[in-house]
Amino acid sequence: MHTRFIALGLILFSVVSYAPAQSYSVDPIHSSFLFKVKHVDTAWFYGRFNKSSGVIKTESGAPTELHIVVDAQSVDTANSARDDHLRGPDFFDVKQFPDITFKSTSIRPGQNPDEYEVSGELTLHGTTKPISLTLRKTGEGKNVQGKPVIGFETSFTIKRSEFGVSGYVNKGIGDEVTLIVSIEAIQQ
Repeated sequence: MHTRFIALGLILFSVVSYAPAQSYSVDPIHSSFLFKVKHVDTAWFYGRFNKSSGVIKTESGAPTELHIVVDAQSVDTANSARDDHLRGPDFFDVKQFPDITFKSTSIRPGQNPDEYEVSGELTLHGTTKPISLTLRKTGEGKNVQGKPVIGFETSFTIKRSEFGVSGYVNKGIGDEVTLIVSIEAIQQ
């Protein structure tokens, strides 16, 4: 009899503590995709991408899968002539390569709470390379419409020339680019 109560208690505990898998859509209005690069080896120059989409899957609030798409055409540096140059063949070549994508291949817990070590594939300018990054969960809640939302952020550095974006490398514009990403996603 005692054994049955223990088994029943374990079953109830498992049911109560289990949170089903959830799927979230990236909210492009409340997400930020920024980049910084050195100009003439002097100052950091910042820009952003204004359009994004994607899906984040979670279990018990922890990410299990990421698939992010950034519209390269939406590059914004607060200067239309520079933005047009960045959209051209010296840089993003958006007519041929309209999207920048990241797709996770593995996610495991990090060293700190709400931190995750993510491996995945970054595709930029038609070139796909494996990268690793540290993803931090920044919060969970409900948006003004009452829908569940979740937030994550990361920053990581790439060499743009390794992805074929080699215009002006070592001619005034640095090769290393740091991407700063903050994502808010809405439960589907």
